Amino acid sequence: MVNILNKEIPNELNELTIQQFEDITEIHSNPKLDHVEKHLEVFKYMGVPEEIEDVDFETFKDYIQLFNTAKAPEGILLKRFEADGYTYQAYDEDWKLSAKETKLIEKILNNKHKGYISEVLAVLFKRTDLGKNEHYTDAHVKFKAKIIRELPAEVAVPYLVAVAETINKQVQSLNEPTE
Repeated sequence: MVNILNKEIPNELNELTIQQFEDITEIHSNPKLDHVEKHLEVFKYMGVPEEIEDVDFETFKDYIQLFNTAKAPEGILLKRFEADGYTYQAYDEDWKLSAKETKLIEKILNNKHKGYISEVLAVLFKRTDLGKNEHYTDAHVKFKAKIIRELPAEVAVPYLVAVAETINKQVQSLNEPTE
């Protein structure tokens, strides 16, 4: 937590929810906002008083730097979590992306609509009491994404990195000439 204009706001990935992380990411990716506007919008979203607009620019830069002191997570992929009496599991022994998961995740990433980060995780985490086909229906992915948005953001970042690295490797191997 950091204190900005006497308001405690979360800034560490274990303090932010995935929903908050998604919303902050969306603000920062808005091409209609300039650099200063993006930070003002993030602060307002996090509940910082409107007076943030009236502080001198040097103080504003200090607040940005303070907010951005969050440490990167250690890259540990959460294996499973419990919600509403159900277990959601991403992998058994070693984490791998299946062809089906890759296809669905690429579709989500190409669209990058609001909430896409939690939907990527919803593809990866499967409810252990359901069969193979139910995991990937649009309705179930949206339902799981809603649950996942409440998890700490520190769950999402290692998966986003792992997914990006894995898909990049898969694409490179598909483009390599065969002998």
